[in-house]
Amino acid sequence: MSTGISPPLPIYDAGVIERLILEIAAELHPRHLTADELSRRIVTDPDDDREVETAAQAIRGLAECGLFRDRDKRLEPTPAALRAFELLA
Repeated sequence: MSTGISPPLPIYDAGVIERLILEIAAELHPRHLTADELSRRIVTDPDDDREVETAAQAIRGLAECGLFRDRDKRLEPTPAALRAFELLA
């Protein structure tokens, strides 16, 4: 039986976007990007406010969990984030 509720598209799923952001940050390490630079790498439609906000929410979520440090406006993945990426890759 269907509930009539569709799952969110990947571009609106904060968990999917968090994984993508972590992957990008880990692959670029030791180069670090600002939140805006990270967002521009994953947002496909900058005019889609929902997609832009999902990316911003995902970046904030990773920082709040301690997976990013803010170094002069650049987001640096923590050692724990880099290790988690290695284990899950």
